[in-house]
Order: sequence, then structure tokens, then C-alpha cells
Amino acid sequence: MTEKGFYIIKDSFFKKMNDPYLKGNKKENRPHYYCFKEDSDLIWMIPLSSKIEKYKKILNDKIKRYNTCETIHIIKLDNGKESVFLIQDMFPITKSYIKRKYTIANNHLKITSEHSAREIEKKAKKVMEMLKRNTKFTPTQPNINEIIKKLRK
Repeated sequence: MTEKGFYIIKDSFFKKMNDPYLKGNKKENRPHYYCFKEDSDLIWMIPLSSKIEKYKKILNDKIKRYNTCETIHIIKLDNGKESVFLIQDMFPITKSYIKRKYTIANNHLKITSEHSAREIEKKAKKVMEMLKRNTKFTPTQPNINEIIKKLRK
């Protein structure tokens, strides 16, 4: 696996974790961004969304209110399309739940901009620590601590 790469996660992960707030896997079609490895086995993934206008409004509202937004990040990917990184909905997995690389025309999609990757990772690490302390960013976010317990069993 390559950090800064996009992957498809097996449906079995979502069934086993049984968390109603994990973003739908769309029949193993939703790409997830491999942000970083926390320790020897936990890999933190960020779900993506194509609902740009919806999340731009939320992002702008948060910036107006708090002068920053750590939970949503929007960038244009190398495929030329904007994508929303739903950092507040990030979750850990283990390598065994990766189905395959997310590819476009047989090319593994990755973030090639070091600046963008650092910015996302910085936000994600901050949000991860808050999630572990049970901070709620939205009423519909996954229970990270329960997922970690299940993965470590």
C-alpha cells in the first residue's frame, strides 16, 4: 500500500464493524484516501465525496464561524476533478480490508502534491486525536473507539 493513494475497501469491513455512520461503501465503489499509518497495523482512511457544492457551503460556514475548518478539505485531484475529503468521517482499518487500488485508466490515483498531502495529514492527525477523545463533529460520525477495539481483537 502507498500512502497518499486511493483504495477500495472491502464490503466485509463495513458489515463487520456494523457502524451505521460509516459512509456507505457504494458496493465497493467509493474511493478512500490512505492518509497515514498510526502504528504497526492501523491505517487511517478518509472517505471522499463528489458533492462539492454541499461541502463548499459547510466549509465556508465553518471558516466564517471559526476562521478554520479541519474536518473537510476540498482539492482538485490529478484526474482534474475536485473531491471532498470527509476528514470528520475518517476511520481506521487494517490492510486485510483493502480490496484493491482505486485506478483510473489502470493508473493508481494518488495525491502528487506534497503540499496538499501534508495539509490533509496535518488536519487528519488533529481530528484523529479529537475523535479518540470522543469529540463529536457531526451527529452522524462513526464510533472510532469501537472500531479500534474490534480491529484489535
